[in-house]
Order: sequence, then structure tokens, then C-alpha cells
Amino acid sequence: MFKVTLILRAIALSFIFHALRTRGVQLRPTIQELKENDSVLHDFVHGSTKQNLKSLNSNSIEAITFGHDPTWDKPFFALHATSYGGPDDNYYGLHTTMGVYNHKLTPGQWSGAAIWVYHDGDGAKSSFNSIHVGWHIHPERYGDSHPHFFTQWTRDGHVATGCVNMDCPGFVRASGSVIAPGDAIQQVSDVADGHIPNITLRVLKDQKSGDWWVYYGFHSVPTGVGYFPRSSFTYLADKAKQMAFGGAVVSIMEDPTPPMGSGFLPNDGLGRAAAFTDLRIINQDGSSKPILEDLLKFVTDEKCHSIAPINNGAFLYGGPGNCVR
Repeated sequence: MFKVTLILRAIALSFIFHALRTRGVQLRPTIQELKENDSVLHDFVHGSTKQNLKSLNSNSIEAITFGHDPTWDKPFFALHATSYGGPDDNYYGLHTTMGVYNHKLTPGQWSGAAIWVYHDGDGAKSSFNSIHVGWHIHPERYGDSHPHFFTQWTRDGHVATGCVNMDCPGFVRASGSVIAPGDAIQQVSDVADGHIPNITLRVLKDQKSGDWWVYYGFHSVPTGVGYFPRSSFTYLADKAKQMAFGGAVVSIMEDPTPPMGSGFLPNDGLGRAAAFTDLRIINQDGSSKPILEDLLKFVTDEKCHSIAPINNGAFLYGGPGNCVR
């Protein structure tokens, strides 16, 4: 139950808060791979959102609800997340390679894929720390329908700190970095032509400074883009307690949701469906180990967007969208 609360909070705070700028949303996701004999989880999946969120935790309501604007739909997502709460659930970085895709979106639509590391703090919304790195197509922000590299952070659940890219002080760009947060990712083609550009991302805590560094590579070994200073955080100043990775999409209410990933479902197979590969957890000493076991899976609607189990450090995800709530 606590894991559900945490991952929903992460989705709302990281994917949606700035993706929709000032517009608020409420989440009512369908969550896969939960124990159906757990009555609280069953009610959360199948029952009234407002009622069941109250039964979980009052802080959960505040953390994942930013009011309701009828012009925006609720987010659809497909992602994996690590466990939370055990003695070994301490994380110092994440590494992966993912495909980047073109879709012709319009203002009011948003589609992206990312990795993020976070710490729930003491459980209050105002203690939530997160770093979020990936690519997204966001016409309202950039004025185009190209995929852009982006970063995002907060140390208080976006109450007073944090932003996307370099909209506020926080991210320090490295001298000579190959890309800046917000830059368009060039040479991206449609999946139909058989060419799938890949970016490799790495977020890791520097052993000496304690800063969280972001690395980026386009068909290459990733190099440092910049860092979030250790001093920017409270709980993340020491370590992360959970990590997640996957995709999300949003649309104006009554408009179909846009494609996620390549626009193909995982069962369409490798080469068509979007993929995360070479998933690695980075240890405190800077070494890494592949994620070989499957992790928790969260999906809003399997008919529109889905995610496959992790297999040997990789998984497929995505879908055509066209869902209307």
C-alpha cells in the first residue's frame, strides 16, 4: 500500500506538475500486478478515488491532487518502480538507454519517457525530493512538436522549490556539455523508417561532492551535462529511496491521448515497440549492476499504453493512445 502511495506521488509531482504548468489534475490510475486479496489496494484500483485516497493517507491526497481543471484530462502512464522501505532500498544512481521518437502533437498534448530518483522524506508532501530526467514532446512549452531533453527537480514537493530545465536556479550546466536541458534532440526519425535514435542517460550521486550529476549521450557513451548541487536537497542530499522509469502522456479532456513511446504496444515486439535497455543501478561506490529481476508495474489502461516485464535489464513499453476518459 505504501509503495502505491509513493509511486503515485512521484508521478503527480514529477511528470504532471510542470508538464501541465499551472493546470491541476487528479489521478485515478488502474494499477497492475497488485495483490487482489488486499482489500485496500482493491478498493484503490476499483473504487472512488477521493474516498480511497483518504483511506490511504491524508498526505497522499495533498501530494497527488492539485485541484481539478475540466479542460485537462488525467495522465496515462506505464512504468516500473523499485521497492521502498526495506533496509537495502538505498540508491545512488540509475543508468539506461532509451529510444526517442517523433510524434505530431498539438498544444494540449504531452508525451515523454524518463527516469527519476526520489526520496519521500518524512511522508509529508513538503518533504518530497525528486530528480527527473528524460525526453518529452511538449508543444505548449517549446512551441514545436520535437522531442526535447529535459530535467526537473524539487526538494519540497513543488511547494516552493524546483522547476523544469533551467527555469529557476538549481541545475548547474557543465562547461562544454553537449546538450542543455530544454534543447531539442536532433536527428530523430519516425519509427516507420526503421531508424530508432537512442539516448543514454545516467543520474548518479558523486562520491566526493555529493552532487547529483546528469549524463547524456546520443548514440554514444554519456558525458556530463551538469549537476544538481547536494545543497539543493534535504533527503536526497544523502541518498534516494526509490527509482522509477517509463512513459506518460496527457491530453486535453475529450481529446484522444497521444502515442506513448513509439506508438506501438509491447506485444508488437522489439523494433516496433519502444524500449529501455541496459538498465543499471549505480552503487554508492560508483560501480553498477544490471537490473535483472522484474519490478513493480503501474499502468493506467492496458488497451492504450502498456509495459512488459523487465528481462535481462530491458523492457518494452508504449502504445498508440487514442484513449478518451
